[in-house]
Amino acid sequence: MSDIGVAEIGSDQVLTREEGVALGERNAHAASTAQWHWMGNYGNVYDVVAVANSRGCGTGSLVTDFQTNGLMPTYMFY
Repeated sequence: MSDIGVAEIGSDQVLTREEGVALGERNAHAASTAQWHWMGNYGNVYDVVAVANSRGCGTGSLVTDFQTNGLMPTYMFY
């Protein structure tokens, strides 16, 4: 799943830290101005933080929530 694209992320799919970083890099190359990006679901807060740090997300540039099913759907602004 190393070439995962945003359109291919399932609503209940959990991404790894590595997949999230790779997705962020591809999104950054596709956009010339900062905008919100769907970054997928994560299974733990440490992966969310690692991906956000890899994109340089600052204050207010991350929206995530812990769901009852254990997933953490995440959007990032970069």
